[in-house]
Amino acid sequence: MARLLAAAVVALGVSSAHAQYADPNLQNLLAGLMNGGEATLITPLTTGMLQVTSFRPSVRLDAAETAAYVDRAREELAALGVAQPSAEQIARMLAGGPLDVTMGRVWAQGLLSVAGIPASITSQIVTAGSPVTSAVTSAVTSAVPGYGSAAAGGSAPAAPVQAREAALRELAALGILNPSEDQIRTALVGGTLTTINGVYQLPGLLPR
Repeated sequence: MARLLAAAVVALGVSSAHAQYADPNLQNLLAGLMNGGEATLITPLTTGMLQVTSFRPSVRLDAAETAAYVDRAREELAALGVAQPSAEQIARMLAGGPLDVTMGRVWAQGLLSVAGIPASITSQIVTAGSPVTSAVTSAVTSAVPGYGSAAAGGSAPAAPVQAREAALRELAALGILNPSEDQIRTALVGGTLTTINGVYQLPGLLPR
């Protein structure tokens, strides 16, 4: 998959390949297109909340096809005044539906859908640190008040959103879908975690 991602980035253009490859959202989108699986795109909002978008194509595309569709989506967005589109905007152009651009809200037909390749896309708004489900089922979901805020006595330290999301995924894999701040802290810095499935020694995700 790493080689396919690299091939797709090269096909997208040498001039901006480095910046594109460094964008985790774009990497997720490319991977989703090439493996036919769900891609989760996380966009920080000015409100301090996160927009979590779930994109899933119905078939797998090869690296050349992936690059071609992403390039065409960029061209369509550029025509709408979006010179540097986000991965989330590219995904919406590919799947179709409402799309917010410089001139306002427009309705994208969906480049994949027009080509007979249905793709789904849904979003929710959550607080930073909230668990992200593997399938986002609501268009806009209210954030859980207070989730992820500091708790008295042993709250998890402030950590980059990506690190917290990785910790949440690791805990979910252990069967902990609604972790406490102490459990998130253990996943981030390492330590012993006791669950209904047993005791686990976590190495920690944050560099030491």
